[in-house]
Amino acid sequence: MMGAAALVSRVFGSVRVLVIAAVLGTTYLGNAFQASNSVSNVLFELLAAGALSAVLVPTFIGFVDRGDRAGAEALSGSLLGVALAAMAVVSVVGVLIAPWIARLIVTAVPDERIAAEQQDLVTFLLRWFVPQVMLYAVGAVTTAVLHSHRRFVAAAVAPIGNTVVMVGFLAAFAWSAGPNPGLQLASVDRWLLAMAGTLGVVAFVAIPYVALARTGFRLRPRMGWGHQAVRHLVGLSGWATLQYAGFASLNGAAILAGGSVPGGVVAFGVGWFFFLAPFGVVGQPIATAVLPELVEALRHNDHAKFAQRVRWAADRITVLLAPITALACGLAVPAMSVAAFGQASGDAGVSVLAAALGSLCVGLVPYALFHLYARAWFALDDSRTPAVVGAVGAIVGVVGMAVAPIVADGAGTVVVLGLAHTAAFVVGAAVLAARLRRRVAFAILPTGLWRTAAVTAIVATLAWVGARAWNPGDRVASLAAVLVLGVLAAGTHLGVSQLVGAGVLDQIRRRGELT
Repeated sequence: MMGAAALVSRVFGSVRVLVIAAVLGTTYLGNAFQASNSVSNVLFELLAAGALSAVLVPTFIGFVDRGDRAGAEALSGSLLGVALAAMAVVSVVGVLIAPWIARLIVTAVPDERIAAEQQDLVTFLLRWFVPQVMLYAVGAVTTAVLHSHRRFVAAAVAPIGNTVVMVGFLAAFAWSAGPNPGLQLASVDRWLLAMAGTLGVVAFVAIPYVALARTGFRLRPRMGWGHQAVRHLVGLSGWATLQYAGFASLNGAAILAGGSVPGGVVAFGVGWFFFLAPFGVVGQPIATAVLPELVEALRHNDHAKFAQRVRWAADRITVLLAPITALACGLAVPAMSVAAFGQASGDAGVSVLAAALGSLCVGLVPYALFHLYARAWFALDDSRTPAVVGAVGAIVGVVGMAVAPIVADGAGTVVVLGLAHTAAFVVGAAVLAARLRRRVAFAILPTGLWRTAAVTAIVATLAWVGARAWNPGDRVASLAAVLVLGVLAAGTHLGVSQLVGAGVLDQIRRRGELT
């Protein structure tokens, strides 16, 4: 159900990201809005996302399973109160230093006049977008409590609220600003962009909060730093904060390096959305839903069952996401030719959008496996290991992104950004898996991983060659190419995987789960 809800949410979300690209374009205006709207995400991940992430769920599960609602309400309210107080300070400081953040964002823009105009607009938007960190704190605690109650759907559909609000305001912006708006906007147009980002986040947070309230659970902020469980969780979450800071550094590096390319930040944002879509529909639901089972297995000190459930999840993630990687990499250009509208529909826009999609999706399976293995470590009451490993992977990725504008230009820069992101999670997932294998003394890698990787690479190459040979000239022909070649590539991937013993039926039989 979580996967189905996420699928619906992602369908709506695709409208949002494509509207951003169509209305603002793969332009410096698009970069200004996308970068400004991403700053609150980056700040929250740097400072608080780890402390309010899945690491909380095992503790909340204990209260829920004991039927101690009062204890769960007191703990969650105390955590929320501390988080809101901290994020309020961040908001005030962020608003005050907005001009300096804006200057950093436009560092890579080569034209001084464009950089100055972009900095002025970004400064205005940041003063509205930075305080969103307080809303994200509410959403994170709410989601953790919902997941501990085994309620996954409300959080999965929450982005629909963001989509509806943002698309509405961007439509109003398009009507008000007219075609080809530049960086020098009228006051009303600036306000429309500010409301698109901020009220969208309000709607995003309101959906899970209302869903939690309907269960009778009362989540109210309270100043409870003296709560013993709060101090324990903050100590445990300190390492998780480092892990999320690594994620934020990758996104921040992509914003800075992508700013050197007209529309580079927009393209990375669009590619990031379509990259996260299969993860949200397949990888995240599997990793999230299996976490309570891992906690339960460890309560009985059953490492064999713990490892079996981890590998079960890893098998499903790999066999379901690998074909999507092949399709996204092989058919990125015709797919973006179909999806791009408005100011993003030219050859340059399609090229940079396709570059982001293909290069990011190379790392889809490693990204999902990293999050699965991190949750397994959380169940072991160890947030230090995934944090340190994630930080090392992030350093690898940030270094790769830093050299992107030096070793490439245009769409090539975006390709390097995506591959650097992939490298970060390949390193992270591999090290986490190796250490987890030693910790529990049972196999946890996906069955047939290397065979699946080989099949994926071959099918992606064949799909790319087919798309190049077809060379569709318009949107209708591109759609036909995507449908025909997509069906052929997916069928080939599934069939060959089955032949080489890396298909889903092989895994089910091998694991003894057919009955």
